[in-house]
Amino acid sequence: MKKSLCIAAIAAFIFTGCSQRIVGTWNVDKYEVNNQKGQNLTTTNAGKITFNKNGTGEKKIEYSIFSNDYSDARPFTWKLQDSNLTITGMKNDKKSDFDKTWIIVTDKGDRQVWKSTDGSNTVQVLQLTKD
Repeated sequence: MKKSLCIAAIAAFIFTGCSQRIVGTWNVDKYEVNNQKGQNLTTTNAGKITFNKNGTGEKKIEYSIFSNDYSDARPFTWKLQDSNLTITGMKNDKKSDFDKTWIIVTDKGDRQVWKSTDGSNTVQVLQLTKD
C-alpha cells in the first residue's frame, strides 16, 4: 500500500511539474519570424505573457515592424502536453499570431525558447524570460 501511494505521488509530481513551470509572467524578449526566402523579421521587448494555474492567461504584446504597430492584449486558455504548449484565444476574439501550438525547445527554468509554424514555410521563434 505504501509503495503504491509513493509511486502515485511521484507520478503526480512528474505530470504536473512541467505545467507548473510555465505558470507565472514571462517577458517576450525576442520574437522572430523566419521564412524560406531569407526574409527574417525580429523584434525585441515585445511584451509579457502570463499563465495562471487554472489554464487561463493574458497576453500583453506590443511591437512595431516596418511602421506597422501590433497589439495583442487579450485573455486566453492554455494547455501543456509534453513540450507542446497550445494557446487558444477566447471565443469571438480576433485571431492572434500567438494563438497556436508552440513547441518548447528550451526550458531552463527562468528562460524558454518556443517555436511554431504558420503551416507554410514560415517559422516563429519566441525567446522568453521569467518576470
